[in-house]
Amino acid sequence: MDELYDVPRLVRIYDALNSDRSDFDFYTARLPPPPARILDISCGTGLFTLDLAHAGYDVTGIDPAPEMIAFARSKPEAHRVDWHIGRVSDLGAGRRFDAIVMTGHAFQYLLTDEDVAELFEAVAARLTRDGRFWFETRNPCARAWERWAPERAQPPIDLPGGGCVQVIQELTHVEGEIVTFSERYTFSHGQASDQSRSQLRFMPADRIEALAHNAGLAVDEMLGNWDGSPVSRTSPEIIMSLKPHTA
Repeated sequence: MDELYDVPRLVRIYDALNSDRSDFDFYTARLPPPPARILDISCGTGLFTLDLAHAGYDVTGIDPAPEMIAFARSKPEAHRVDWHIGRVSDLGAGRRFDAIVMTGHAFQYLLTDEDVAELFEAVAARLTRDGRFWFETRNPCARAWERWAPERAQPPIDLPGGGCVQVIQELTHVEGEIVTFSERYTFSHGQASDQSRSQLRFMPADRIEALAHNAGLAVDEMLGNWDGSPVSRTSPEIIMSLKPHTA
């Protein structure tokens, strides 16, 4: 789990730092109609989770970070969602969902094959026969980490209530599929900066597909960007939909 998800000040600005809705719109267009049962894995502060609840879905949100879930629960109409702290495997074995989503590149925080296998097995046990599991990971062929440098930092982002913050990423090292980097959060008005260290795994599609197959899941669809374009070596994303083998 990323260090920043335990820092209350960074949790409070998470929504402002993640305002792009391209992934939300993409996934929403591919979900079954309300009131289908949806599980939002690594739901964070509940941005997408609450969107789905407002649209009439029966939504469960789960995240391993207590600070993130606490913030999600403090939002208006949070009572519409069944919130949980933990992993998918912590949910009751009898729970079934018509669709499961995992947004925000959260899949990349699973650093080992064992972590991925645990997720896929838990998902396979909780999908309905016709259910789908949608998630995305950055395409390793696009080598996004090569652009994580202070000189490529984006402009400061305005924050609710005033002030702004600039996020500066810096690559630390790359070892196999694991990329380690830091993020420095520089606030306006002389506030102290925060810094977090993160590790992400950049898995190739064929390795993901093999682990999914071992867990009883098959690839239903694979795309390369939020515009629905196919995967290529230059695609920024690998967006996958998995289904039970029996579907």
